[in-house]
Amino acid sequence: MQIPNDKIDDATLKAIGRDVVRLLCAGEVDALADRYGYAVELGRGTATGIRDDLAECLGQVGAISLVSNLEFDCEVKFFAPNSSNLLAIVECVVPALNGGDILIEIAVTSDGSNRHATLEQISAVN
Repeated sequence: MQIPNDKIDDATLKAIGRDVVRLLCAGEVDALADRYGYAVELGRGTATGIRDDLAECLGQVGAISLVSNLEFDCEVKFFAPNSSNLLAIVECVVPALNGGDILIEIAVTSDGSNRHATLEQISAVN
């Protein structure tokens, strides 16, 4: 998702994190894939990669779904200029139904003139 250049701040990036999690919790994986992509789709197709990795992570924590009605917070980590053009990472820890947690990471990058938010990774928190 392209982000306006003047909107790279903590509040905007946390709102993007909440949007990613909302779509994931609502089962709107196709919309999530279309809007944010998936950095580790690994040739599976974007939506399929998201579904597969979420299912694997839920299995690792012994859950069948995320809890969609709980409050959660997103943490934003900003980076100094670097050769990978990584501006920030948004990390959201989302509870699963059994009390385990799933980490959702969104990378914010720049190609010099445009800034983008991409779903980077879904992983189980151990």
